[in-house]
Amino acid sequence: LMKKLKIKIVVADYYKEITNPLTQSCIEILEQFKLKYEILTVPGVYEIPQMIKWKIKPNNYNLFIALGCVIKGETYHFEVISDSVGKALLDIVNQNKNTLISNGIINANNKSQAIKRSKSKNKGKEAANAMVNMIKCLI
Repeated sequence: LMKKLKIKIVVADYYKEITNPLTQSCIEILEQFKLKYEILTVPGVYEIPQMIKWKIKPNNYNLFIALGCVIKGETYHFEVISDSVGKALLDIVNQNKNTLISNGIINANNKSQAIKRSKSKNKGKEAANAMVNMIKCLI
C-alpha cells in the first residue's frame, strides 16, 4: 500500500533560501521510504491551506506536507498568519476523512532563527518523518 500512496508537498516559497533546504530534506526522507511525492508551490504560507483544500479528493487518502516560513516583523501580521494557518490546517484534517497533514512551517522570531531551523534542526525532515510515522500508524 505504501507504494501506491502519493504525498503532496505544498511549499510556500516566499523565502526560497529557507524553503529549498526544507524541501530537499523532506524529499530525502520520502525517497528513503520509497514514497511517491509531488511538489506544489504557492506564493506564501497563507496559501498553503487553500491549496490543500483545493487538492483534497473525497474517498482517497489525502497526504500533505506543508512547508514554509513566517518571520516576525514589526507588525501583528506574524501572529495572524501563524495562528490562522495552523488552525486552518487542523480544521482541514478534522473536516476531511482520510486526510493527514504534516506541518513543517517554521514560525521564527528572526531570519537567523529560521535559517537554523532549515539546516541543522531541519523542519522539513521532521515533517517528512512525522508523515511516514502517521502512515505507519493509520494506513
